[in-house]
Amino acid sequence: MLRTPILLVCLLPALALGQTVGAPLHGKSLVIDNGPGDQTDPHVSGPVVAYTQRLSISSSEIRYRDVLTGQAGVIPNEGGFDSSADVSGDTVVFTRTTGGNRVYRFNVRKGETAEELAPRTGADRRAVAIGKQTVAWQELGYTAGSRPAEIFAYRMDSPAALTLLTDDLRLDRTPAVSADGSAVVWVKCATSSDGCDVWSARAVEGGYEVTQLTGTEGEESTPDSNGEVAVYAISRTVNGVLESDIAWQPVGGGQARVLPLPGTDSNPNISGPLIAFEQKDSSGTTSNVDVMLYDLRTQTYYRLTDTPESETLSDISVEPGGLVRVVWAVRQDGELNVYAYVFRLPTDCASTPTIENPAAVCSLPGARPLLGTLQVTRPSGASEVVSLQLEARGTGVLCVDNGYKGTPATAGWVWLGPGLHVGPESFGLEVPGVAKAVPLQGGFKLSARADGVTGSAFQVRVYGEPSCDVGLGDDSTKEGGELRYGQLVPSVPLGSGGAKGRLPRTFVPSGYEGLAKASGSGSGTGGSGLVEGGEAPLKPFPGCGVGGGPVSLLGVWLLAAVSFRDRTARTRARATGRR
Repeated sequence: MLRTPILLVCLLPALALGQTVGAPLHGKSLVIDNGPGDQTDPHVSGPVVAYTQRLSISSSEIRYRDVLTGQAGVIPNEGGFDSSADVSGDTVVFTRTTGGNRVYRFNVRKGETAEELAPRTGADRRAVAIGKQTVAWQELGYTAGSRPAEIFAYRMDSPAALTLLTDDLRLDRTPAVSADGSAVVWVKCATSSDGCDVWSARAVEGGYEVTQLTGTEGEESTPDSNGEVAVYAISRTVNGVLESDIAWQPVGGGQARVLPLPGTDSNPNISGPLIAFEQKDSSGTTSNVDVMLYDLRTQTYYRLTDTPESETLSDISVEPGGLVRVVWAVRQDGELNVYAYVFRLPTDCASTPTIENPAAVCSLPGARPLLGTLQVTRPSGASEVVSLQLEARGTGVLCVDNGYKGTPATAGWVWLGPGLHVGPESFGLEVPGVAKAVPLQGGFKLSARADGVTGSAFQVRVYGEPSCDVGLGDDSTKEGGELRYGQLVPSVPLGSGGAKGRLPRTFVPSGYEGLAKASGSGSGTGGSGLVEGGEAPLKPFPGCGVGGGPVSLLGVWLLAAVSFRDRTARTRARATGRR
């Protein structure tokens, strides 16, 4: 999502805004499934949890549960061995093994039968992940010989849009997709055990922009993304001691940060501004693993579990309204079970900037709700006005993030209702943004237009009056709530993690032409088999700005001097009809 990598204020020790400890988490633990057998590898999206039920050594199925409605079900495995499920909204994807490995999807609301995605004879697919309409997987056997696995991205709403994101002799594995489907991240390794770095692919018009995020600083693993940042585990030697910590950086490349905690930290997953991960503490009489949480907005660290057992394989989902669900598996009495903790994203009105400082609101909105966003890009033809209908009262803050998902605009307009609030004089190549207080009078239209060179762009955000309702808003969590108290732990710089690698143009490889032709793609480099571009809906949530992630250009005014970085090492990955 970040076209121009910057140092983000939510990733830094609060800068001039001051440090605060986030409010305690008031939530409730839930049992997802503690029945007979092993329930493991849970994933969550909104209220839906999908997980693997191991029936025997040779039999496995995918189960799901809606924690709001209580609806639970089993995806018929049709004699296969189903595993490695992921979920986005109502759609569950998983790997089915029946002589080979295939990728399937299943709608938990419609039921019916599971459907194979992009079927191809001889395909060997695993480690599938999903975010909205984007599915990614690791695949072997797409060409002859013993080449390592590669990473594919597939758009379910456009059957021709199958894109090979990697094409080399290194080992690509553990793909993850952001909840909004805008970014895919994975690890590329020199061998099966070392030389591992994190790479990302961001959806752009006509394909994907692929970037190498990490270099020689350490060995990286298990990445994830919220569309704004990529988070991963990094193992490196510090002062002669091997450490494993959680690190993150903008998904398009930029300054990396690390969370300096004792113990061994692993398996990070991110949704909105929150990172869930696991920590192994060997300081006591027993060595066990607990689930932790880190809030990028407030730099507050929470312990979600504290038991003699080891809680692992965690995942997290933050809904647009701020309701958070974290799931994990734990072994009890010899069997694996799945649990969850549900709470509302904490807000702190005391630390929310006042209307007298609109730039601070744009950098760290705190309890001010995000009313809406507009992404504006200068097309190749005539300039176009884009609009969004909003409704609110009081005094809000209008934030313009110049250069968001494009080059900075040299001219533009932003209207709020009938009035012009930002004009061409407020834009320029060296102008990172605008922040100003605006009146909110009932229903109104937010409109904007970008001018200048083709591809120049900016984003508009509008924040409303502070909202300090921290009630759970979920009947399943109102009674018997539990508190989790946080501790302030500022992150520290890891080092420059800018775009370092290049990839050749990618393609639909030999054996996929039939799939592309069936969907009407051409056989050249610019056919309709290209992955669709355009903007995914942004998801508002209380906290650090733009929906879908916690750190959307939050420090753009404070850090303008470092807002432009070398982008020559990036390349566009496109799907074409033939190799």
